[in-house]
Amino acid sequence: MKTVNTMLKVVFAVLFACIVSFNIVVDKAMATGEFSQTCQDITLKGSTLSADCEKADGYTLEQSSINLDEYIGNLDGTLSWGDSRFSLTCEDLGLGQSLFNRHYTLSGKCEKRDGYTLESTDIDLDSHIANINGVLTYE
Repeated sequence: MKTVNTMLKVVFAVLFACIVSFNIVVDKAMATGEFSQTCQDITLKGSTLSADCEKADGYTLEQSSINLDEYIGNLDGTLSWGDSRFSLTCEDLGLGQSLFNRHYTLSGKCEKRDGYTLESTDIDLDSHIANINGVLTYE
């Protein structure tokens, strides 16, 4: 019985060490959002977000773009993730940067369901847009 308990402890210790070391190795590759931490010259043209982003070496910059229309929609006047084609019903679109956490936001005025009323809205782009080896990616 003592041998089984010792063996279980060893197996769990090895599994735990593997999980921890895997997380350290893939930390940057698996990053969620936070593209603005490793990208510069961030611009918005229509629904396309562009930036010069660091590659994995931390030095080389890569020009990258992502069409936000594929990932952001207009939900009754509110910009929301998981939908698409916000640019068809939103206007006065622009980029802003939060002073608190330096995250980039997309802001604009979007139609409500009635098709006439415009609602001011914004969405935190850093929450789902990431830089993966110099490429802007939705996560």
